[in-house]
Amino acid sequence: MVVTTNNSTTSKLKRGLGFVDLWSIGVGALIGGGIFTVIGPAVAEAGPALFIAFVIAGIVAILSSLSYAELASIWPYQGASYAYSKFAFAPISPHLGKLIAIWCAGLYFLSFAFAAGAVNLGFAGYFNFIFPNLSPAIVAPIVSIVITALLLVGIKATGKVNTFFSIIQVVALFAIAIIAIFANPSGPFEHANFLPNGWSGVFAATALIAFGQMQVEAVLTLGEEAKNPRRNLPLAQVSALVTVVVLYIITGYGVVSSATPADLASSSAPLSLAVDNVLPGVGAVLIAIAALTATGTSTIGCLLGSSRMLYAGARENAFPRIFSQVGEKSGVPYTAIIFTGIVALLATMTSALGYAAAISLLVSAAVFANWFMMAIMNVALIVVRLTRKELKPRFRYPINVKNIPVFAVLATIACIWILTYIEPIPLLIGCSWIILLTVWYFIYAKNRWDLLDENEMEKLMINSEGTEEEYSEKTMASGK
Repeated sequence: MVVTTNNSTTSKLKRGLGFVDLWSIGVGALIGGGIFTVIGPAVAEAGPALFIAFVIAGIVAILSSLSYAELASIWPYQGASYAYSKFAFAPISPHLGKLIAIWCAGLYFLSFAFAAGAVNLGFAGYFNFIFPNLSPAIVAPIVSIVITALLLVGIKATGKVNTFFSIIQVVALFAIAIIAIFANPSGPFEHANFLPNGWSGVFAATALIAFGQMQVEAVLTLGEEAKNPRRNLPLAQVSALVTVVVLYIITGYGVVSSATPADLASSSAPLSLAVDNVLPGVGAVLIAIAALTATGTSTIGCLLGSSRMLYAGARENAFPRIFSQVGEKSGVPYTAIIFTGIVALLATMTSALGYAAAISLLVSAAVFANWFMMAIMNVALIVVRLTRKELKPRFRYPINVKNIPVFAVLATIACIWILTYIEPIPLLIGCSWIILLTVWYFIYAKNRWDLLDENEMEKLMINSEGTEEEYSEKTMASGK
């Protein structure tokens, strides 16, 4: 249980995650969402140029991740972008900081809960590839419930399971890429129409691929459950993203070398289809098994991130206080996990609309939030550099002109530009959600907010870590 009295907070969250655990959470979340779920819709847009869309999305995501990394090294707190926004924009206006924090928390929660639903459907699609008699409409909800239950056990057990499965995924994807590329090295360029939908199709695919890169913040939302967070959070986040972007690019090249874009776009298990063409029988089954672990860990990342975001806001009463409750034995915010699991389960139940329709709906609803939040975090870092020059982060964004991170500016522009390639309905959903979150702030959160300022958050971190070394690290990073 979290007890808050006069802004003095004691947290019973447990620090059970080392660097490898955090890296695996990032890798597991990213792989399942990006490759095994959205490759079909993405190839429908980009055609043989699928790998180019992965390159563009990867570059923008990595540049944006460096902004997240610097902010995480300054404020390694539960909630990630929720905390970064609150403190980054406060010098302009405390209300602006809290409003944008509500936006980030709400957008993150919505996108990750919907993403979990989409990834559960992806899991069910690959499960159906192995067991054709079991309908995805039955399997997907069961997966959602099982993973929610796993998260309630405790963060250390969740981290170990996730690490094991993540290693399987990385090995499997490298195997896919090597087999497929060696079978037909020039595959994508052999198609008569390399850009069937022009560059607009490539950019539309880039927007979709963000669905696989949005879970990178899942690592950062675990700031108070990570060991040595100012070092491990930025390092795990950036290294996980770089690992997965490389895998994305070579896999995107390989699958188009092994199957036609039309067949990939219409398949519920496109990677299994691609490998089955070059390694019939056993290859497709092995990849399907790897896909099950990947989509499972992606759901873990989604539910971890969204529940921690909800918890971070609830302990300050920006959201109902009930979601700040932490289990005595498990050391996890169990009410936030259960609520997030219920929302993800409801999202999963959209399988009643049909597999393809459900995937499209859930992915589209999530990607708007991703690109918009990446833009906000890049702007947040720029604001911090201008207004908080006394801060000395453990990690610093490279290549600066007059203390301004040049590539963070370019990444902001790129994120906003990619937003223009999202379909009108997802844009409408995203904008409507921002309006609702703004209303929530003024009607509910503004007058109830029990703000934990930077000093109080530092005391909470010290109490939870309990070591002199960590205290010195915090004070050095905060410039105090």
